[in-house]
Amino acid sequence: MTGGLTVVVSPLISLMKDQVDTLVTQGVPAVTLNSSLSYDAMVRILVDLGAGRLRLLYVSPERAVQPRFLAILRELDVTLVAVDEAHCISEWGHQFRPEYRQLSVLKEMFPGVPMIALTATAIPEVRQDIIKQLNLADPSVYVGSFNRENLQYIVTGKKDAYPQLIDYLRNNPGRSGIIYFSNKKRTEEIAERLRNDGIRALPYHADLPDNFRHRVQEQFVRDEIDVVCATNAFGMGIDKPDVRFVIHYDMPKSLEAYAQETGRAGRDGEESDCILFYGPGDRQRCMAALEKYYGERPEHRALAVRKLNDMIAFCETTRCRRQHLLRYFGETFTAVPCRGCDICMLPGELIDGREIAAKIVNCISELPGKFGVTHIADVLTGSKSSKVLARGHQDLPSYTSGSEHSSKQWSSFIRQLIANGYLDQSSDQYPVVTTNERSGAVLSGGESVRLTRPEGRQTRGRREGLDERPFDAALFEELRIVRKRFADEMSIPPYAVFHDRTLKEMARRYPQTLDEFSAIPGVGDAKLQKFGEAFVSTICCYRDRQYTDDEQGMTPDAGGATVISSGDSGCPAAPGGAADPDEIPDDALLKEAYALQEYIRELRAELREAEEFHKLLLARARTLGIQENETYAITTQVSRRRHIVTERFYERYPDVFVRIAKVTISAAEEAVGKEALEGCVEYEESERVSVRSKAP
Repeated sequence: MTGGLTVVVSPLISLMKDQVDTLVTQGVPAVTLNSSLSYDAMVRILVDLGAGRLRLLYVSPERAVQPRFLAILRELDVTLVAVDEAHCISEWGHQFRPEYRQLSVLKEMFPGVPMIALTATAIPEVRQDIIKQLNLADPSVYVGSFNRENLQYIVTGKKDAYPQLIDYLRNNPGRSGIIYFSNKKRTEEIAERLRNDGIRALPYHADLPDNFRHRVQEQFVRDEIDVVCATNAFGMGIDKPDVRFVIHYDMPKSLEAYAQETGRAGRDGEESDCILFYGPGDRQRCMAALEKYYGERPEHRALAVRKLNDMIAFCETTRCRRQHLLRYFGETFTAVPCRGCDICMLPGELIDGREIAAKIVNCISELPGKFGVTHIADVLTGSKSSKVLARGHQDLPSYTSGSEHSSKQWSSFIRQLIANGYLDQSSDQYPVVTTNERSGAVLSGGESVRLTRPEGRQTRGRREGLDERPFDAALFEELRIVRKRFADEMSIPPYAVFHDRTLKEMARRYPQTLDEFSAIPGVGDAKLQKFGEAFVSTICCYRDRQYTDDEQGMTPDAGGATVISSGDSGCPAAPGGAADPDEIPDDALLKEAYALQEYIRELRAELREAEEFHKLLLARARTLGIQENETYAITTQVSRRRHIVTERFYERYPDVFVRIAKVTISAAEEAVGKEALEGCVEYEESERVSVRSKAP
């Protein structure tokens, strides 16, 4: 819009690459200048920059402040500077990077050029720090809503976390997702368990080799694996729009980190799940990590502990989680119940908590000093622990006043009161609980207190009443295959061709011409030219196969709409030279069946060879000390080649394959009798025909 060159400062090479790939696909001349490029590639980019042939230049903050780069930039027609992931600028943020705080040099060099800073997770303190560090003079501040309506927030107990996890993944097969862990070792352990349970999963953390991590990211964005088990080292460089779930196996240390990581789900606007496994031990784990990291910087540690307490309050709250999260970022949300968090969709059993709250407030008031959650709960339950008895707290009136509940239940009640503002908790290494103004209202009876009975809430399912508009699922799958073929040929992620949302819209509208195709949201001029004919041809072929027998040319589709068939669409002929598999004689199909049977045998033999190759590589790796991750990546490539061959075979012969299976079954029935055949095999017809042996 402005002409000239826009300089984009971005923190990760992978993030820059993904955005540049997408822009180039859309016909925008964009490049990234980074250390992974060859010398020749850098020279070409500098020549193009000097000639004014580029519109967007992506660089890291480290490169952006280098004197040599600044000298080059001074000679160019820079019309805009954009700082992405700008929360990294602030020491209040959760991704502090020193070079980000030096970017004011760009404002000094180009005082008349607009500068914009963008972030999705900036609390008010961070926004002010961004303005200060970039030396922006009276800037306009635009704060959009932090509310991601398509995300569903669920917090569930950490007990039996893996069985919960595997149940979820099996109920959502083929969906892309990220599982976050606080421990590097556990990413590998859980990824291996998932693979053993049939889930396409790989680990990702900072200590893995660079080439392995790069392959994991590439396989994930190209839909060759479904799940990445990762530390927080993974994600900022991922702009994959169809991530359908983000699961936190361990609680993150702040709501900013939680919002940033869950924000990687559902970027295409489709419904997605954000599930967090939470247990009381999470606080101790996070505190130990903060002590180790901030031991020499007490002022930063206090802030980090405060953020941790805010995160725990989110997990412990008995009110709408969406409202709680948005309030943290300074946004008021009143549409409660939100129908998009576990508490609003299926509330736990609420009880009148006034008497419980009064006992807790009385106990805190009687204690001679300040104490933490566990100690208060022990006094209420009459614990004979050494800490209680040594301090003489067994003589307090509150001692044993809460014997009707366990210490664990009282701890939960106390945390709920903290989360809902009836009590305060300090930010110390060993946080203490104190009363506040609202505590007095509890004692006077002037405040209604509702608490959730501990352990009363279970994992929720998908929200109800928000189903998307129907689309033709079979056509959607065919379009995904076409998209994957283009993505592989162009070495770009599938979503850079078209998002799932765009494919679903094609599977609703059935565009028959390029003009109709251009009206689909997500199809611009550049993509129309590159992909239009192939996708329209696929849709026309699909339509003709579905409705060729309808005499009137009209029949209802899967979503209840009406599809009008208008004759020949130029669909490629089926194998063997016939245009329609139903017109192929049975004898010819049987002959083709034997040929295909041999082809499938060859594929199976290739798979067995790949598996044997895998075993040999692993054995050799152990003797030579090579990391098993490397050999796994090698054999994954072997398996991937076999998978692509099979996928393209089905892409080319889908109807013929089903027809062959039907004819083969019919011939077998005639040969041995239908009743005898049913005694030894069973078969079902869905998108393809499946035949299974019934022999013991």
